[in-house]
Amino acid sequence: MRSDLITLEEAKTHLRVPGDRLNADVQAKLDAAIDVIFKYLERRDVAWNAAMEAWDADTVPRSIKHAILIQLGEFDQDRGDDAQLRLPDKSPDQLSATVMALLKRWRDPALA
Repeated sequence: MRSDLITLEEAKTHLRVPGDRLNADVQAKLDAAIDVIFKYLERRDVAWNAAMEAWDADTVPRSIKHAILIQLGEFDQDRGDDAQLRLPDKSPDQLSATVMALLKRWRDPALA
């Protein structure tokens, strides 16, 4: 199950969120970050998609875990309430260059 790739505590540590007051918000952003990364990595290859779904906290590649945490940070930073924070050369539905670089080796080149 995807939700066990990164714990809420790991996500809060990455975002430097103390206490439990924002747990629901952090968890929602973490779930969204995982979904975005998995959608980006999806292939037409059923075996690959099944292998991705089988990853857990111990088997997920470190570069993918790091990409999820960076995406989480971006979701937290750009909350959608300040359009001036968004860079003009990046639309809201694009991943950052850093996230794409981390995921490049896992992406199916035929779909890229």
